Amino acid sequence: MHKLFLLSAFFLLSACDQTPPPAPILPLPTSHQIEWQKLETYAFVHFGLNTFNDLEWGYGNTPASTFNPTELDCEQWVRIIKAAGLKGVMLTAKHHDGFCLWPSQYTDYSVKNSPWKQGRGDLVKELSDACRKYGLKFGIYLSPWDRNHADYGRPAYVEYFHNQMQELLSNYGEIFEYWFDGANGGDGWYGGHSEKRNIDARTYYKYEEARRTIQKLQPQAVIFGGTCPDIRWIGNEEGWAGETNWSLYDEAAQKYPAELIHGMPKAKRWTPGECDVSIRPGWFYHAREDHQVKTLAHLVDLYYRSVGRNANFLLNFPVGLNGKIHPLDSARALEWRQTLAAELNQNLLKHAKAEAQNTRGNSRKYAPSHTTDGDWDTYWATDDSIHHNTLTLFFPQKQTFNRLLLQEYIPLGQRIIAFQIDYFQQGQWYPLETTDSMTTIGYKRIIRCQTTEAEKIRIHFTRSRGPLCINNVEAYLAPPLLTEPVISRQADNTILIQSGDPETRIYYTTDHSLPTPSSALYDPAHPFKLNSKGTIKAIAYSPQNGQQSPLSCRQFDIPRNHFHLLNSRQLAGNDKTLLQELTKRSQLMFDGDAYTVFYLPAKAKQEIHIDLGKKYRLNGFTYTPDQRRWGGGVITHYEFYVEDQLVAAGEFSNIVHNPIEQQISFPPTNGQRIRFVARTISGGQKAGIGEFTVLTEE
Repeated sequence: MHKLFLLSAFFLLSACDQTPPPAPILPLPTSHQIEWQKLETYAFVHFGLNTFNDLEWGYGNTPASTFNPTELDCEQWVRIIKAAGLKGVMLTAKHHDGFCLWPSQYTDYSVKNSPWKQGRGDLVKELSDACRKYGLKFGIYLSPWDRNHADYGRPAYVEYFHNQMQELLSNYGEIFEYWFDGANGGDGWYGGHSEKRNIDARTYYKYEEARRTIQKLQPQAVIFGGTCPDIRWIGNEEGWAGETNWSLYDEAAQKYPAELIHGMPKAKRWTPGECDVSIRPGWFYHAREDHQVKTLAHLVDLYYRSVGRNANFLLNFPVGLNGKIHPLDSARALEWRQTLAAELNQNLLKHAKAEAQNTRGNSRKYAPSHTTDGDWDTYWATDDSIHHNTLTLFFPQKQTFNRLLLQEYIPLGQRIIAFQIDYFQQGQWYPLETTDSMTTIGYKRIIRCQTTEAEKIRIHFTRSRGPLCINNVEAYLAPPLLTEPVISRQADNTILIQSGDPETRIYYTTDHSLPTPSSALYDPAHPFKLNSKGTIKAIAYSPQNGQQSPLSCRQFDIPRNHFHLLNSRQLAGNDKTLLQELTKRSQLMFDGDAYTVFYLPAKAKQEIHIDLGKKYRLNGFTYTPDQRRWGGGVITHYEFYVEDQLVAAGEFSNIVHNPIEQQISFPPTNGQRIRFVARTISGGQKAGIGEFTVLTEE
């Protein structure tokens, strides 16, 4: 009876509490933007003619009959994606080559003119149906650029583009996100006219009209890209956001590229970031990348640098030639989800006691306890005049943790500018040991720190755009992650194999067999050399618990210690000092480290002439641009000569936004001297080469 009286009194007091909530701090998210951010992770799927051409950007000149997956299974995609914990699927319904994965009534360049299902298939429908069957969201990517359409660049194409958009919006059920790519105009086939066509992307596509159409037909969908997006590209295709990341952004007011990564604290639009990345180097499937699926450690790190930094994470799966997600990609995605589930398994602050220096109106509606009650719609708030305050959280008993998760109540705006965290141990407060910066929070911020034992923690919110509104704080103890070793070959052919944990042992093989704890033990103090072509496979092994890491594998072509730059004098002109520097720095192209870069002089011909040391049967080359965050000098168009014979020329598709290793094949050609010409350079006048090598036949 006494308990009933207390409960009745509580509800009576709550009903009588007229303390108003904090005033919103503009701009604010829409309900659709909030629901989108709660998804946190979802999948991209790239599949089309590029898959069968082994290209990233097709020119639009490949016959529709080339598209012929023999085992296409959209339900297989969806089952894998769901098992990986991802909440939806975005499909590239049409990429830049113009080929449509649905039987569009406005073009013949589609699946209806392919052998797949005798031209009666509709991949968009199959995937949308599979998503609904398994309870996943479905989204559409439609490239504005079309390298096939004869009218691209003219008004007739814009009408065509909008007609196709209406098809996709009207015929495939509910869509949670609509994606416009930012690549617009350039070389193409254009109905048989092999030429370059450029447009003004801001005006040509009539994005404002497109937005009205989307809002009418799919009002719940958020829009990526165009001139009036609901969400923004994060500024890279590497899958990470800035540690400071505002959900505020306005394209019209942008002055610097970094504002995509960090947002704009004074912007007038709510435009949260989306981090897109492929599980492999490329967006489309290439068999040569089967050994380059992103490591488990890399993917886990990207989760914390995207979702853990107030952004959503869009993970791409390049579907294979047979129409299925590759088993290697599937296995890695499931490992990733299982690892995250283990790291964020038990909230150590669930229902923990919470205290604050200030509570709004001394009201229970805004009590500190709302930060640990597990209810996203309740929050701790401070009085209007209090823009900095301290929240103290008491563990039920002494706990060990290495993850802290914080959330703001974003329906009232993003507020926190900076905060600090301390922990209490043996009667004294200490600052939390972490390399993470503690600036913005937004929808979600996850701080990774040193494994720490504590009785309580306190969070100092030191700067805010208004009174505080914190709705959730969690703490976790993530188990150690046994990561794959990193394998590299230096300029002198020395093989380096490095593990993330110095206490692990590394075992390796060079005969293509799988390494085990019975294989050769790698000794970092006495590394070995690989003086020929070969494959190194390695694992990290923990003697403490008998666990081993996923497999790491690297294929190496001929050694490069005999490669010699022939045109140093032409590049240096009459500058003897520059000649010496170029001779020395040219070896950076062959040192196994794409973060050390050889830049050609700005006023010289942007090409390198290399003597390979002896004659080889050549069938390709690889180029890796500067891998540093703000690296420039990216070669976008190239020519490649063997003994002055042109054997390859073209573009490195999408290399500016996705600056990964580029592998180019050509018919086998005998030669010792090669010439690599930079025809077009992005990001400066000097070509930058992080790594360069040739490919040879056995």
